[in-house]
Amino acid sequence: MGELDRDSLAELLEQWLAIDSTSGEERDFLEALEEFFGADGWHVQRQDVEEERWNLLITDGHPTELLFSTHVDTVPPHLPVRRDNGVVWGRGACDTKGGLVAMWAASRRLREQGFRGIGFLLVVGEEVDHRGAKVARELSLQPERIILCEPTRNRVVRAQKGMLRCTLKSKGVAGHSAFPGDGESAIHPLLDAIEQLRRHPWPVDDILGPTTLNIGVIEGGVAANVFAPSAEAQILFRAVAPIEPMLEHLGDLVGDEVTIAECVYNDPVFFDPPADVATCTVPFNTDATYLAELGDVWLVGPGDIRCAHSDDEKIELDELFAGIQLYTELARRVLG
Repeated sequence: MGELDRDSLAELLEQWLAIDSTSGEERDFLEALEEFFGADGWHVQRQDVEEERWNLLITDGHPTELLFSTHVDTVPPHLPVRRDNGVVWGRGACDTKGGLVAMWAASRRLREQGFRGIGFLLVVGEEVDHRGAKVARELSLQPERIILCEPTRNRVVRAQKGMLRCTLKSKGVAGHSAFPGDGESAIHPLLDAIEQLRRHPWPVDDILGPTTLNIGVIEGGVAANVFAPSAEAQILFRAVAPIEPMLEHLGDLVGDEVTIAECVYNDPVFFDPPADVATCTVPFNTDATYLAELGDVWLVGPGDIRCAHSDDEKIELDELFAGIQLYTELARRVLG
């Protein structure tokens, strides 16, 4: 690429947004990134995750002191790409292809200024199960700092909430609803369990605020005049305290007629942002839980998470350029 002007970076972002990299389908984008970084003079290495999926470790040929990292996958569906009035729309615009453009542009500035020891770790699967970040923990890396991109409106994160997702299941006995003695609904104990969870005083943290609960899906029964033979609910906590004690409470609260299955969770993460930058807390989950095993993390990026998974996902170019400047300044603190 030529000069890092507004149009050239916007065009690069549009090219990347045009490539569908929905979780599980990251291959085309990974291959494009391999070609791009290779042509830019970087050493590009694959780390296999599973068949047809891999992470990318990109280095400058020196021991890695600073590692820029983000995920390459996006949520569905893939969206049309357009630019108007200093704004770029498309799936991944802020989550997180726009941030990756900003990271690359910052790295180019740093290299031109003589800094070395810069790398990139680009992972798959963050939007689903953090599969890429979990596998990345096996890499032989010990960077001084990882700068992890998520859309935080260029504020460095002080803490992120943990997450507990699981399924509640109950069994009943099908029968004619006119004869209560001839059947038993699975829905009733499920509703009772959900109400217990909603009423329970879950932990509150001075920094992260309250634990929140979302009942995302409820399914069960076959007809209004039949006792439901089975029912289940998918629930998700945004947690501000360690998950293991919550799981113990969960079992007590739902009772013997409801089982807890398919639990996926990770604890809250507390960071150490620089004292003189804008900071925030975030209620969403990131790869930081796993990448922190490789090195200390600063979590920050351009864009607004509130539009990230919507049909109107976008990023303002002014904010992207502010992200380049912030990434450059943070990197200098590590490399200087």
